[in-house]
Amino acid sequence: MKKLNLILLLFISINSFSQKNLKIELTKSYELGNIILALTEYGRADPLDVQKPPYYHNEILEYFKPVQNHPLLDSVNYSRKDWEKFLGFRTDFYAFSFDKNGKLKRDYPFNSFGPTEVDKNINLINDFVQKSNYLKFYNLHKDFYSQLKSNYKEHYFIDKSFSFLDNISNIQKNKVISSYAIAISPLVGGQNCHRNIDSLTTVDFPNISRSLIEGRLNEDIEKRVTDNHTIFTEINHGYIDPISHKYSNLILKKFDFTKWDKNSGYPGISIFNEYMTWAVYDLFIHENFPEVNTDNISNIYWKTNYQRGFIAQNIFSKQLLKLFKESKTKQLESIYKPMLEWCKKVENNISQPQLLNSDTKNYIKLEGDVLNLQFSEPMTECNLIDIILYEFKDGNQTKSQTHLKIKNPTWSNNSKTVSFKLKTDYNRYAIGFYVWNNINGLYSKNEILLNPQSYIMIKK
Repeated sequence: MKKLNLILLLFISINSFSQKNLKIELTKSYELGNIILALTEYGRADPLDVQKPPYYHNEILEYFKPVQNHPLLDSVNYSRKDWEKFLGFRTDFYAFSFDKNGKLKRDYPFNSFGPTEVDKNINLINDFVQKSNYLKFYNLHKDFYSQLKSNYKEHYFIDKSFSFLDNISNIQKNKVISSYAIAISPLVGGQNCHRNIDSLTTVDFPNISRSLIEGRLNEDIEKRVTDNHTIFTEINHGYIDPISHKYSNLILKKFDFTKWDKNSGYPGISIFNEYMTWAVYDLFIHENFPEVNTDNISNIYWKTNYQRGFIAQNIFSKQLLKLFKESKTKQLESIYKPMLEWCKKVENNISQPQLLNSDTKNYIKLEGDVLNLQFSEPMTECNLIDIILYEFKDGNQTKSQTHLKIKNPTWSNNSKTVSFKLKTDYNRYAIGFYVWNNINGLYSKNEILLNPQSYIMIKK
């Protein structure tokens, strides 16, 4: 079976109350963990898990060149299959600090994912800190770190986000506020993680945008609204999760997890909470940024959530917006019951369309350059189909790919078949139908997107 590499971002969240005495942090210990991962073989090569802003990343490679063969970098050279160790190593550094002698020490028993990778490697880490003179590097970049922290709240509309969530929920108005922090690093790639450090402290570990890192603060507002999704959907859990807890019995009766979820890895009510947090983001941008094409932004994240296993995010979000518009109180809790009644009503119609003639083991030949696609259920007939061609050579996917727009395809067989001509210089290639940043897509009559992992292998 040929393996087609598709982009998938990782989003992780655990229930918590959100807090408003907000701190933006870029600590010595947390940045140390990120720099160590960036220096490993995996961190240097992987395009997603470690972000590589040129100026800063190049300085790291140059400064730490004398310790590039340090045994620590082999010990923590995790890969994507070791994602729990990778992310645990990164986030657990938050529970550490440096003593007066410049040695890393644990301050409290926080463990993010299970594996205790920092503790296991603490001697190698301290040896690396000493031999690399890491603390000097951190101090040399204090101005850069301070600038990132000071610009973060404005760039990501943090105050506007809290204000909106307070207005649609009374959770925070009646709650004693403890401590809430956002731990950032310019090196964090595809990660959003929300954690209770202890009973009084909640921390989010998001990635941050390249425009913020590079000081392009006047970048167009649509890009900033899009970037806000990362942190909004984590803050949002502090408002959604307590309401869902209150209505947990009703959720269990009205929301069949097996219908709405396709292998997301989330347990029970957390599935509903993910749907709700992402839908409330759609509500937030729709209500607060009328000058922005919010439909396009929502569509991007609906497709992202399809990849994660939440296959009906689009219809869920549309219904939430409809109910909120009709609501007299404009309180989120007031629409939980009608929202769940709607979920029960439509969930039997939720099925993810499949590509029936997809052969992922063998290349097929086209007759007359015409490709016929057959689907498991009737599709919404569209006049424009976006596809991506991925070139293969010697059985392996190359870095070459082409985005094509197919105009006026021919639909038949009760909307279960579509045909179109296809010409390319590639001799062997795969055709993918998932274009994450495009509003177009192949949807069923019930508005569910074709399985994002669908592809077909072609040869001349």
